[in-house]
Amino acid sequence: SVERTSNVQDLYKLGLGYDMPSEQVDGMDLEAVHHALAKAADHIRSGKGPYYLEIKTYRYRGHSVSDPGNYRTKDELNAYKDRDPIKEVEEKMIKNKIASQKEITAIGDKIKAEIEEAVKFAEESDFPLGSELYDDNYVQKDYPFIMD
Repeated sequence: SVERTSNVQDLYKLGLGYDMPSEQVDGMDLEAVHHALAKAADHIRSGKGPYYLEIKTYRYRGHSVSDPGNYRTKDELNAYKDRDPIKEVEEKMIKNKIASQKEITAIGDKIKAEIEEAVKFAEESDFPLGSELYDDNYVQKDYPFIMD
């Protein structure tokens, strides 16, 4: 946890030490995330330099299948599940007549099919060669710390 590994609990404050615009965003609020990302992207694209965003969200599952999750209560977990960002967006879409429940279900089914297709492709594909490790990671091909 951040509390055990850093004296700075609010990670967005790390950017302030570099005179970098920095902001903490509720990652469970998709509209807040959208607005913060748009603001940061505008700042960066206008040539004003980097922008530090700490987007705080919640992990529903443990770190692995062997993680019993004893570090949180069921009430805490359920409180965050009640604020699930996907569920909230779906509810807003229905309320504002952007989509029906049937359309949202169809979108979910399409997404699940795309994920299953991607997983199948990954499982059936060969592992990349070690020499390809840094391909497509950086726009700049001669990144200083990559040694051939």
